[in-house]
Amino acid sequence: MSDGPHRSLPMRLGWKHVAERGDKRAFTADEISHAIVPALAQDCRAEMQPGLIDRVYKAFRDHETSLFKDGISKQLDGLRDIAGSGIGRMVLDHAMLVAERGVTGRTGLEQALKNALADRAAKGARQVEEHYCRESSSPRAQKVRERIEEGIRGADIGGLVRQIIDADSPSPRQPLRQEGLDDGVRF
Repeated sequence: MSDGPHRSLPMRLGWKHVAERGDKRAFTADEISHAIVPALAQDCRAEMQPGLIDRVYKAFRDHETSLFKDGISKQLDGLRDIAGSGIGRMVLDHAMLVAERGVTGRTGLEQALKNALADRAAKGARQVEEHYCRESSSPRAQKVRERIEEGIRGADIGGLVRQIIDADSPSPRQPLRQEGLDDGVRF
């Protein structure tokens, strides 16, 4: 007997934890939210090239006081080679969109990174749902996606954004596993 489709999920360990919490009714939306932030942090570490955030931030700072914001698009477009694929490309694409609206500086970088992480979280929820559709039933898959989306709405993505930008804070830890009888379901 299997422990659930989350075991065979072809995603990183962080997303397996999110899927497990989304599948099991014993976990609250808050517990799902706490699992999403480490999953996103794990994605950033694996998919984002070192120095990309610093270079995007430099582009935003350089054009913060500039009267003409046209040059920032070219500067950001020049970072496509180091952005790679995955979340790095998403950050760059959102940075370009934010820059087109005229937002620069740290605020622009925070908006771009937050939007990219929200997109990545939504993509993760859809991947989990697709896997559950193949390995389980469609209603179960839909319920898991709904619970994960509820967790995404409550996740502290803004805190993760500040950690990534500052890079001085320790990375978020994996959610605590409940191991004993006293660690049961919260009331």
